[in-house]
Amino acid sequence: MNDRLHQNIFYSIIEGVLLISPSLTIQESNLTVEDMFHRSRDSFIHHNLEELFPRQSHLLDKVRKVLITGACYHDVEAEGMRNTPSSRFPANLTLSPFLESDDSIQGVVILIKNMTLIRELEERQRPADHLNNLGQIAMGMAHEIRNPLGGIRGSAQLLRQEIKNKSHQEYLDIVVSEVDRINRMVKRMMDLTRPLDLKLASTNIHKVLEEILMLEKDSLTRKNGRFEQVYDPSLPPIEADEDQLKQVFLNLIKNAIEASRKGGKIQIITRVSSGYAVKPASSPVPQQNIVVEIIDSGEGMDEATQKKLFTPFHTTKQKGSGLGLPISLKIVEDHHGKIKVTSEKGLGTTVQVFLPTGKR
Repeated sequence: MNDRLHQNIFYSIIEGVLLISPSLTIQESNLTVEDMFHRSRDSFIHHNLEELFPRQSHLLDKVRKVLITGACYHDVEAEGMRNTPSSRFPANLTLSPFLESDDSIQGVVILIKNMTLIRELEERQRPADHLNNLGQIAMGMAHEIRNPLGGIRGSAQLLRQEIKNKSHQEYLDIVVSEVDRINRMVKRMMDLTRPLDLKLASTNIHKVLEEILMLEKDSLTRKNGRFEQVYDPSLPPIEADEDQLKQVFLNLIKNAIEASRKGGKIQIITRVSSGYAVKPASSPVPQQNIVVEIIDSGEGMDEATQKKLFTPFHTTKQKGSGLGLPISLKIVEDHHGKIKVTSEKGLGTTVQVFLPTGKR
């Protein structure tokens, strides 16, 4: 009975587990390892550990030290190798001695955590640094810019009242219009740098999404496109500022509509995230997340464009300000969430928004 119980526990662990012999061969593994490495168990059992972690002497050295000293190692960085394209993936390992009843060391147990999603989200956190760098500059510039702009606008309006020539009046209308545009730009820069005063309340994410889709339905219909909602009805409510989240999803869905081909489909998918958790400073444990996925049918983006998506003032649109995505990122970050963008040229774009539920 105990053997069956231990076996059930072993195969139920969601992280990868390997048992390594003193000769550094793989003696046993759980099902997660097969999924993680995209390989059948028979292809690596009784093979050397280097089969899964090639050319990583630091890992082999630590395994040998565990066998000799019985020490444990946590947070060992490694790269797993798959037999598929893009075959390497980042992994975080925990090494422990495998002890017999007489406390003799008979092998090493390796716990493997796939860090792919976490690394991607950390990589996408870096654009937020642009916002921090921009902050001090923006706040200083804002007052210096807005004061003379007010004088220019007032003078242009007074001059327009004095001038009777219609074409000259039109020029002054352009001056006023452009001053207003600069003012809006400065305000949006300031929005990037000020801490948001979030009005948190229990929020139904599906209600937020449906209100945005109602607003944007006509825009997609004009392109003969359609929305496809795939919602998880069991999603719990989240603690969020509903108006701020509407701004995020309005921006992301507008982008998806603009990117979509004529007659294309935009999928809106909601689900619970199983691969990523957020640990706010106020919480002793990571919090469960929901994910909202927005998948368009557009041309997609190359890697260079993706890296600049959240850089302020970078835009591929003729009339874009380049501030929509950075502001969306700031709002989501202030909710202790993350945004992940996956795109491939010619195959469309997927935007994932991770938001904590507040449940532990």
